[in-house]
Amino acid sequence: MSNFSLTRRQLIATGVASLLAASGTPFARALAAERKTLKIGMSGFPPAVEPVLYAHTATRRIAPQMFDTLIAFDQTPEMGLRPGLAERWERVDGKSLRLLLRKGVTFHDGGPFTAEDVAFSFSPEHLLGPDMAGKVTAMQTMDTIAKVVIVDSHTVIVHAKADDALLEKRLASWGSEIVSKRAFEAAGSWDAWTAAPVGTGPYRIVSQTLDVEVKLAAHDSYWGGLPPFSGIHFRVIPELASRMNALLAGEVDFITDIAPDMFAEIEKHPELEVTGGPVQNIRYLAIDATGPVLEKVGVRRAMSLGLDRKALVQALWQDRLPIPNGFQFPSFGEAYIEDFPALAYDPDLARKLLAESGYNGETITYKLLNNYYPAQVSGAQIMVEMWRAVGINVEIQMMENFAQIQTKPVHAIYDSSSTAIFPDPLAHAWREFGPKGTLPKGSIWKNEEYFGLGEKLKESADPQARRSIIRRMLEIVDRDDPPCVILHGSGQFYGKRKDVAWAPGQTLDLNFGPFNAAHTQN
Repeated sequence: MSNFSLTRRQLIATGVASLLAASGTPFARALAAERKTLKIGMSGFPPAVEPVLYAHTATRRIAPQMFDTLIAFDQTPEMGLRPGLAERWERVDGKSLRLLLRKGVTFHDGGPFTAEDVAFSFSPEHLLGPDMAGKVTAMQTMDTIAKVVIVDSHTVIVHAKADDALLEKRLASWGSEIVSKRAFEAAGSWDAWTAAPVGTGPYRIVSQTLDVEVKLAAHDSYWGGLPPFSGIHFRVIPELASRMNALLAGEVDFITDIAPDMFAEIEKHPELEVTGGPVQNIRYLAIDATGPVLEKVGVRRAMSLGLDRKALVQALWQDRLPIPNGFQFPSFGEAYIEDFPALAYDPDLARKLLAESGYNGETITYKLLNNYYPAQVSGAQIMVEMWRAVGINVEIQMMENFAQIQTKPVHAIYDSSSTAIFPDPLAHAWREFGPKGTLPKGSIWKNEEYFGLGEKLKESADPQARRSIIRRMLEIVDRDDPPCVILHGSGQFYGKRKDVAWAPGQTLDLNFGPFNAAHTQN
């Protein structure tokens, strides 16, 4: 069986398996018969599996199975670009990109993939969501797209509104997934469409039951090769202990969002393993900078300086998570400011800033959810003690949901996180702190200099000019007017059966298709 399995993976990686499946050969039927349905226990139900609408974690668990992008990231630490639904691409000028599309690609309903589908996917009718209101997460990174010009059935030119050095990365990012124009129009409404959206990905939707499950089946004519599983059954199991029990009992093959204190229990079982690691996401504490205490820059800086992040990561994450130097990642390449100062732990400076700010021990409220993030409550309790040691009085107030946390006036700190949708500050910190970002939209922070710098960054293609702008933006967030306390890089850890061939990537996405490294590297 091991020799046969290796042969199968090689076939999948080269795309030969899809040709065999199309030919209906006995060997192709044997490959398909060997596959099984993968059963996954995950923590939440997606608000929708239409990628332009949400970047919700549960959505990103499922969407990559169903949809492809024109260009894709290779999921190595460098996050390089590779062909997707576009075989090749070339710059026309600073704001335009010509893409040559794959021929012979089919949607889940059997319809052909053409340039018409690309033009529709990036049109206002789709990209702006219901009623073209623009209340979609895709516009955080796709707002620079102006139009798609169809050259022929398999060639398009994507135009940005202005010079855009990041256009290739945008076309590989969340929200840039290609959908079927014909199927969307046939659905007749957004509600009908989101019930069963149609893409070109390795798996197609079969059914979804609110807060219970989502079922997918293999799309065996997938252009990238035969999908490794006959189907995927996502079961919603909110409680971590229940997900653990389901894995240990063999009811599921794979579970998401495990905490470090579960690692040892999983590894006791020879048939199971822990996998995963750091992803392109930063955990931080959002600050309402409009309140009478937290409006003081010195207090906000002291909250950061009072945290021993290394001790925090060692205590909670077995030292498996990185501590970034500012709100950025090395994968940003030329946009990464490698010599930006590390996040400091300086209790003496924290006390000095508190005294200069006139802080007199006033209570700072920490609005806390019950482990929405793994180890969230224990982490909060540790941080409260660290702050107490430098003279900051923080009181935890338990909340039931984010709606409660963000009820105005917030006048508190609370947990959040930010994913780099593609490797650049405009797809990361800008999403949180730009004028349309999470915090300014919540009316808890604004900085006109930061907003202006971000607009300049959008317009600049020169690497050195961009680096100068980015450095100043990092200084504002870290020192001059902090909107948050950066904690550490985020990790995504999973428990799974060892016989499930799957390797983690650099994002929240779960890719169970033939391009997963577990298959392409064998």
